[in-house]
Amino acid sequence: MSMHSYTDLINNSRTCLSSDIPLSTFRLLRLIGIKEILGDSAGPTLYMTGKSVGKQIPVNTTEQFMDFIIDHRIGIPEIENIDENNIIVRVWECMTCSGLPNTGELLCHFESGLIAGAAENITGRRAKCTQTKGISHGDSYCQFELFFF
Repeated sequence: MSMHSYTDLINNSRTCLSSDIPLSTFRLLRLIGIKEILGDSAGPTLYMTGKSVGKQIPVNTTEQFMDFIIDHRIGIPEIENIDENNIIVRVWECMTCSGLPNTGELLCHFESGLIAGAAENITGRRAKCTQTKGISHGDSYCQFELFFF
């Protein structure tokens, strides 16, 4: 079984359809397909997937990562708080849950892992990220708390 790198996956040979897919296609895969197959382990699996991706993306600074989030239409990020051991990131228009009804669940496991992985890549420190607010939880944005250890 071969592993694909970030660089392998961004290459696009779809001359008619381009690299864009509807958000609904992503959400069908993410919120129905993966959840149905993995059940309760879907959240941790998506977190670890996001963390692996975050470590591979070609960013060296927080600013480059914020641009990556926007360029890949993951959402509109904003750093709310930063100190040497903790960063709070808000994401507006999050790709996983923006526009969904209030389900009472925090659903953005992939995004949480992505933030942790990118932070580890940028700082060289181990990190854990936890979603604390979410649009699918009745909030107006998603919020992630990143802790370094």
